[in-house]
Amino acid sequence: MTIKTFEENGMTVVAPEGKIDHVTVEEFENKAVEAAEAGSNTLMIDMAGVEYVSSAALRAILRINNIKEEKGGLILRNVNNKIMEILRITCIDQYLDIR
Repeated sequence: MTIKTFEENGMTVVAPEGKIDHVTVEEFENKAVEAAEAGSNTLMIDMAGVEYVSSAALRAILRINNIKEEKGGLILRNVNNKIMEILRITCIDQYLDIR
């Protein structure tokens, strides 16, 4: 997995590529939490390069969302159909801003 972090339109963007599973979730969560806590602006997770998420990844996304609720918000973008289905089945889509 690779993870890029950059600024775009006043938002911090975290862009992981590959699978977010029990092996890679710690790296993803650490980078995203670091970005989430670094500023008060909105955090965007660009999921364009993510092909798979495990339940551990869902927990990490919810944790990041909780951190950002008070500090600008969290947006998920470019979520593929397979991952979107997982978010819907688990009802997590109801708690997230997905674009």
